[in-house]
Amino acid sequence: MRPDLAVDVGQTGLRVATASNGQVDRVWTGDGVTDRADPGGTLLAALTRAVGELGDEGYSTVAIGLTSVLGDSDSYRRLAERLLEALAAQRVMLCGDVVTAHAGALAGAPGVVLAAGTGAIALALTDDGTARQVDGWGHHFGDAGGGYWIGSRGIDAAMRCHDGRGPTTALTPRAAAIFGDLDTIAENLYSKPHLVRVIAGFAREVLELAATDETAGRIVADAGAELSDTVTAAARLWPPDASVTVSATGNLLTAPALSAAFSAYLRERAPHLRLVPPAADGLGGAALLASMADPGRYGKLMRAVVRR
Repeated sequence: MRPDLAVDVGQTGLRVATASNGQVDRVWTGDGVTDRADPGGTLLAALTRAVGELGDEGYSTVAIGLTSVLGDSDSYRRLAERLLEALAAQRVMLCGDVVTAHAGALAGAPGVVLAAGTGAIALALTDDGTARQVDGWGHHFGDAGGGYWIGSRGIDAAMRCHDGRGPTTALTPRAAAIFGDLDTIAENLYSKPHLVRVIAGFAREVLELAATDETAGRIVADAGAELSDTVTAAARLWPPDASVTVSATGNLLTAPALSAAFSAYLRERAPHLRLVPPAADGLGGAALLASMADPGRYGKLMRAVVRR
């Protein structure tokens, strides 16, 4: 029996895994899809490399959760058809990465899932498949509380201190250690090809310093509040005070300071919401979706499904 292929496409990383019966097996990792000129071609090339290293010859279902890198439904369908042939698959399913995150975190059950990585987005999904997305609008217009949001505020605070416009913070020497001479930070950073990834990477420094530096701690607390607001807005899909299961996934929330801030704000602002640990991550969610003959409540959220 052919295995399935589960794929999790992020802004800063790509993970590909063989799977069977909804369970991840072997995993391949690579760079995220950041080529805005030809994201479909970049993804196809990366998956071709991945399956070459994984060593399989054809798949039952290829399920891919990806960031919003294509323009319209026709583009997604064309990509799915290309993948169907290139990967020798029987079926290809394309959906947003928040859909696979939801499926993984709640094991296919209804509720709200927050996915917090470089960006931030929540998906609420009821038993009958009614859905509500909150945030996920990208680093220019949203993704409040996500990695880029934290990293950019950390660099801003570092530069305010450097200029004498803001309070002293340990973020300033940390920024200098990473980016070099802060007097030339604009020249050094704006010329980088993957600026979003670089800025989001500084979130690690902010999170690490949150317990000992007041400025970093305030940024992380604000991020926790933003993520809590995103979840509570998504939960409005249910009646007020309904007991709704909530989970959160993504590398960002493995940081104790942010996880604690998010949980505390959520308890304070929406005590009727029941926060549970994620059953699996987005890659596990893609494996689960690949195992389903019918995606059920996730069906309306698919961007493209093609079969032989």
